[in-house]
Amino acid sequence: MRHLLTRLKFRHLTLVLSLEESCNLHRTSELLNMSQPTATKLLQEIEHTLGVPLFERRPKGMVPTPFGSLVARHARLMLSDIGRLQQDIDELRTGISGVVRIGTVVAAMPDLVAPAVGRIIGENPRVSISLTTDNSDVLLVELQNGRIDLMVGRPISLVENEDLNVETLEDEDLRIVVGPNHPLLARHDLALRDLVGERWLLQPGTSPMRRAIDAAFTVERLSFPPHPVESASVTATICMLAETSLIAVLPHRISAFFVRRGAIAELPVRLPRILRPYAMVTLRNRPAGNALTRMMALLRAGAAGTGG
Repeated sequence: MRHLLTRLKFRHLTLVLSLEESCNLHRTSELLNMSQPTATKLLQEIEHTLGVPLFERRPKGMVPTPFGSLVARHARLMLSDIGRLQQDIDELRTGISGVVRIGTVVAAMPDLVAPAVGRIIGENPRVSISLTTDNSDVLLVELQNGRIDLMVGRPISLVENEDLNVETLEDEDLRIVVGPNHPLLARHDLALRDLVGERWLLQPGTSPMRRAIDAAFTVERLSFPPHPVESASVTATICMLAETSLIAVLPHRISAFFVRRGAIAELPVRLPRILRPYAMVTLRNRPAGNALTRMMALLRAGAAGTGG
């Protein structure tokens, strides 16, 4: 460890990160404002220090080896910690400030993440927010790679990972939705079995919500609707419902937002609660500055309905 700390420099770490992203040594040297021979020497130094090859030369550029990807991940976390150290010093001197990088599933935005973001930037003008929306599995990878500080989603595949803190926030019901003029809205005696023959617009098969819908049909011993249209986009779903007779499923927080605005309507059919609850996930043993700590408190308060 002492040998590693003595030999490694920040220039080595930034070189590995930049080269992982660009896969081009010439472009990396330009970005880091150094000559290509200097960049080559730095790469040779860190490979010699660690005793493993970090990149392979391919016809299309420099490709990270498994060792290179691992080093890049740790380099990103180490440089992030240095940035957080400066942020913590600034906060201690001037109050809460800095950047909070949040990853969230879209369904958690309207009534949970958006109000918390609005509250923290209203309280602290020096806080900046970086917001990423994607599915839970993608966000977990971004969190582990150090690209975000916090995720709000449904951690399906990595909830037992010892590197993660997983804090349950709240449950979420699903709603079956249609366009505002759909003929099924005239019926009040609907059940899930009545909708099997309709055309559905659903999330892709790998998503947690799609798996929950599949399970709902299985519980009811019903055949799954054939040939569904697939889209992961809430915007695309709303647009399609407005122009077609498709049926879709949305988390209640999302559907309620658009129902209030007359864009869609909910059918009186309830799905069983199968989805995992939302969780707030952070990396274990990573220091949290005042801004991130405050953001986490606001999310907890929003989930509890106390407002923070």
